[in-house]
Amino acid sequence: MFRDPEADLRWLMLGVLAPDVLDLPIGVLVYSSSEVFAHSLAAVMVVGTVVLVSTDRRGRARRNLMVMTAGWLIHLLADGIWLEPVVFWWPLAGWSFPAEATPFWQAAWERAGSDVWRWLAEGLGLLYLVWLWRSAGLRSPEVRSRFMTTGQLS
Repeated sequence: MFRDPEADLRWLMLGVLAPDVLDLPIGVLVYSSSEVFAHSLAAVMVVGTVVLVSTDRRGRARRNLMVMTAGWLIHLLADGIWLEPVVFWWPLAGWSFPAEATPFWQAAWERAGSDVWRWLAEGLGLLYLVWLWRSAGLRSPEVRSRFMTTGQLS
């Protein structure tokens, strides 16, 4: 899939963002945590299964939605969500999610200031994005425009 010249990488970006976009509003308002349903392995497995069952094997929709599913898995990997087994294995580990003692935004600032590994991981991610920007030629307005309209980098 990652070597597929026809893969639309905009779907990968959507998949990478999906767990946070889905969980942040629900998690913060209901559970005081930003990692709930969409951060579980079950959620991405259900999405992938629905894609496989409901799309044509050789169709563009399947390719794009499977690229999105891969992005979703990359997000779970980057979050290290397996270190939160109650969330990762939901509902196998139980139906409830851990509630944070501190309100979400206050806890987010505390984590940001105290977790050196988080800063290291974010810095590595930023370096990767800079490398990707340069190696894919995204400095060029034409290349950026082509990417935004086709999802292709080459």
